[in-house]
Amino acid sequence: MDQTNQDSLKAATSRWFWFISTALIVFAARCGEIHLYAGDTPFLDQWRVEAELILVPWLQGQLSWSAFFSPHHEHIHALTRLLTWLEAVVLGRWDPKLQCTINAVIWGGTIGLWSLWLRRFLPIIPALILTLLSVVLAALPYSWENTTWGFQVHFPLALLFITWHIHGSFFEVPHTKKWWASQVAGLLSFFTLGSMWAAPFAVLIILFWIGNFDWRRWVPAATLSILGLALMLYSRGSQPHEGALAQSVTNLPQFLAAWFVQLGWPSSWPAAGALLYSPTIILAWSIWRQKKTSPIDLVVLAICLWAAAQATAFAIARGGAWVGFVSRYGDLLALGVLANAVALWRLIQGLPHCRVRLAALLISWTCVLTAGLQWISTQGHTAYFHQHSALWSLTRSDAVKGYLETKSLEPLSRPDVRKLLYPVPETVAKILDTPGLSKLLPVKLRPNSQREKGDFVSAVAARVREIWRTLIASGIILLILSLFISRRSSKGRAPPLIASNRKTTALPWLAGMTLTALLLLLLWPMPLEFNEDQRWRKILTPEGYVGPMSFRITTPTTYTVDNLTGGASLWPEEFRNTFYGTHIDGPGFIGSAQSSTFVLGSPWIIIPFSGFPTSPGNLISLRIEDHAGNVLAEIPCQEPNPRSIGFWPVNVNEYQGQVARFVYLDGRNDDQGWIAAAPPQPAASKDVAQKLTKAWTLEKTTSAQRSLGYLIPILVLATCLSALRLWLNRQRS
Repeated sequence: MDQTNQDSLKAATSRWFWFISTALIVFAARCGEIHLYAGDTPFLDQWRVEAELILVPWLQGQLSWSAFFSPHHEHIHALTRLLTWLEAVVLGRWDPKLQCTINAVIWGGTIGLWSLWLRRFLPIIPALILTLLSVVLAALPYSWENTTWGFQVHFPLALLFITWHIHGSFFEVPHTKKWWASQVAGLLSFFTLGSMWAAPFAVLIILFWIGNFDWRRWVPAATLSILGLALMLYSRGSQPHEGALAQSVTNLPQFLAAWFVQLGWPSSWPAAGALLYSPTIILAWSIWRQKKTSPIDLVVLAICLWAAAQATAFAIARGGAWVGFVSRYGDLLALGVLANAVALWRLIQGLPHCRVRLAALLISWTCVLTAGLQWISTQGHTAYFHQHSALWSLTRSDAVKGYLETKSLEPLSRPDVRKLLYPVPETVAKILDTPGLSKLLPVKLRPNSQREKGDFVSAVAARVREIWRTLIASGIILLILSLFISRRSSKGRAPPLIASNRKTTALPWLAGMTLTALLLLLLWPMPLEFNEDQRWRKILTPEGYVGPMSFRITTPTTYTVDNLTGGASLWPEEFRNTFYGTHIDGPGFIGSAQSSTFVLGSPWIIIPFSGFPTSPGNLISLRIEDHAGNVLAEIPCQEPNPRSIGFWPVNVNEYQGQVARFVYLDGRNDDQGWIAAAPPQPAASKDVAQKLTKAWTLEKTTSAQRSLGYLIPILVLATCLSALRLWLNRQRS
């Protein structure tokens, strides 16, 4: 064999080892999470999407192809249902842990292909560094929901199809077999998650960005984008607007707060997204109107744009209920991190005149990413899941096994079971009563643990999961072998330098972004107040408010009679101490209390309150007295129980000059067994309460205000430097 053939063989062997090793490490890491924390019982959406729509009709001989395409929220999980059905038909299983194991195989294959792409197109050192980052991101447990819930197979399938589609759209010649295959992959992605139409749309945007108007490329991208968007809108419009679909944002500050957080994944620091996506921004500006841009750069930019679109989608669809990271979305946002890492390397390699500045960016980028990954992988929702997963799994399995043994709805009807298993016990019972369904479940759930067809497959998968540490070690050894072989084979070529148009000024773009950021900052009532303690004081204890009060319990009690300061289930503690309430070491207190008196000197007073004053058995009232102590009026609080804090306006115009006090009646010791109020504020009209309510509601969104506060000085500085550079260039010319 001549030297050329030997080198080709070594290169091929190295690439195969590279693919297998990365796929094996990711598969093994996910198997470890499954082995330690996954459960044996299907739960939540699985009972509806998998069992009720697919498995039950199949067992009854009534399964229709249309069942695979039934919308679920804004998604059409056709491929998820198809895989579930094939597992039941071929393997005789509806085993959640087996589902998770198969999902882990797909995860490993997807990351292996991504790493192989890096190895094929990049030199060995950057390929190794970026591959290790890819493996770490895919192996960390922050995405425990996608790892330990078999229903979530649409996530690895979505990543597989959209990376395939984006790669083929730029690397392959239009209308060739490989190009058509990539378009089919884009189409298949629509049947995983509803927002996957953003992949062909990102291809379309990047084509127009570089000035490539070849209709053979942009027409298919536009067609797929329209089709995917139509499918998502149809799915969303055909579903009841409750549950997940009721979590959409309702105003711009709410969206901005959620968007800045999602864009900054995995870091929750203000404006982290601007830093983590800065490689994309710089690379995109560098190739503006450059038709001959390397396909690598186009793929990277399209993936980054797609990831930013996912962050936007999460902010819109879920930002109304939660401003924070959700486990199942982490894998999608992680792909944006990977693409930005590749973009950062391309800038360092492709723009040699900027390497000092880019090195500083690399250090900052790495620090923010590392700190964020450490937190979301060991704290927050991940830590909470790891602490409770065993109890949750036991609760679900005991409920299902209890029903199969007794045929009583009681095990399925407990509140904790409804929350963890499925909220409608009758649906679960009907599914479990279907002839043949219980035989598909894991053997641990069946009465008398009867063995059935397919148990061997589950046993083999369980054994594979048990040796996950050995598999990780094997993967590391294979990766080292691949590196050893790579030393004696082709090491790859660096992509060409970035054909940056340095004569084009960014001044209009920077000025526009600066102006937009300034206008957005005005959405908040205190736009330049970034200290939340100061904002809270201006809302709850403004100038002229009735100063600190004293409260005493007036019924027999074992508690300290004047210990109501801070008695509110609110956070943080400094903020909570503004209130006086009955949440004393919990909601167990029952009794009455009253405050010291204060003088009424304005037409209205606004009373901040919290807890459950209008729940049966509870009451907050304003008792108005003359100076002799005679009761003139008693006005009860009839405002709705607030989620956090409410503002109760009281008309006291006819009682000016008299005194008043708060009277508490706490008659409950359950979750609604506490009430609290803060000292009142004088007001000229009732409208003040509405303004305070709006200001307090916007407090949930001030993370976006802080992000804008970080960004605006940077944008102003960049605008000034760009203007100075433009002026100097004109002076020289």
